[in-house]
Amino acid sequence: MVFSSLRYLSCVSLAVVLATGVGAPSAWAEDGQAQAEKLIRHGVELRRRHDDEAAVREFQKAYDLVRSPRAAAQLGLAEQALGRWEDAERHVDEALHTPTDAWVAKNRATLEESLGTIQAHLGRVEVIGDPAGAEVSVNGRSVGKLPLDPVKVSAGQVDVEMHASGYVSAQRTLSIVGGQYQRVVIHLAKEGPAAEEPKLAASPEPSPAPAAPAPAVADDGPSSTRVALKWTAAGLAGAGLVTGVVFTLLHSHNVDAFGADGCRLQGDTAVLKTNGMADPGCQSKLETSQTYQNVFIAGYAAAGVFAATWLIFQLTEPSASADAAVEHALRGPMCAPAFSGAGLSCAVRF
Repeated sequence: MVFSSLRYLSCVSLAVVLATGVGAPSAWAEDGQAQAEKLIRHGVELRRRHDDEAAVREFQKAYDLVRSPRAAAQLGLAEQALGRWEDAERHVDEALHTPTDAWVAKNRATLEESLGTIQAHLGRVEVIGDPAGAEVSVNGRSVGKLPLDPVKVSAGQVDVEMHASGYVSAQRTLSIVGGQYQRVVIHLAKEGPAAEEPKLAASPEPSPAPAAPAPAVADDGPSSTRVALKWTAAGLAGAGLVTGVVFTLLHSHNVDAFGADGCRLQGDTAVLKTNGMADPGCQSKLETSQTYQNVFIAGYAAAGVFAATWLIFQLTEPSASADAAVEHALRGPMCAPAFSGAGLSCAVRF
C-alpha cells in the first residue's frame, strides 16, 4: 500500500514537471515578443524626440531578443539617422529580404527609399596582397583574412591595416566617395634584425677650408649637357604653368556648370537642389572638378620646381674667364669684358 502511494505521487510529480516544461518555451517566447514590442515602441518615441542614440540602444535590445524584420528595420533606420551607413544597410536590407512580413510589406516603399540613400553613402574597398592569411582591419574593425571579397565602407577617410605573425604590420589611408570602388595592394615585409650601420674602414679626413679663394681654372664656359639641362628645366616650368592655367579655367567652368545644372554638395555627395537626392550626373561633374583641381595644382607645383631648378643652374654656372678674380673685378651689371686669349666674352650667359 505504501509503495502504491509512492508510485502514484511520483507519476503525479512527473506529469507536473512535463506540463511545466512543455509550456515554458511558449511562455518565454511570448514574454520575449512582448518585451521586444515594448522596446520598439519606446525606441520610436525616442526618435520622435530626436534622441537617435538612445533609440538605437532600444532597437538593438529588441533585435537581440527576437531578430524580427520590424526590429531590424527600425534599428537600420535609426543607424541611418546617425550616419552609421554600413550597419544601417545591413539591417534595412535584412528586413527587405523578408517580403512575407506584414509590417515590411506595408512599409516597403519607405524602406527601399532609405536603402537607396544609405547605399549612396557607401563605397567598396578591395584589399589584396600577401602573405595569404594576413588579418585585415578596416577603420579598426576586423573584416577577415586574405584573400578577401570587397568590403563595403562609409564614404570619407578609410584606414586599412594588415598584420600577420612574423611580418611587419602596414597601414594605408584612402579617401572614398559614395559609390566609389578602390583597390589597395599591401605587401607585408618579413620581420628581421635591424640592419647594422655600415662601418667605415677609416674616418675620412675633413676637407680644409681655403684661407683665400682658389684661382679659377680656365675653361670654355658651361658644358653642353649643363646648358641642355638648364633649358629643359625652363621648358618644363613653362609647360607646368600652361597646364595649371588651362586646368584652372576648366575647373572654374565645371564648377559653374555644376551649379547651373541644379546640383549642390551634401557632405561628400553631389545631390540635386530640388529634392536632395544623389544624382549620377552631378556626381560626375563633382569628380571631374576634383580631377581638374588635382591637375592644375600639380601643374603649378611642377612649374615652381622646374623654375627653381633653372634658377639654380643659372646662379651656379661656372665662369668662362681664365681668372675668376679678374672676371669678378671687371663684371658689370650686364656684360663686361673678360680676357680669355684674344677677343671678348660676356659675363652673363644663358
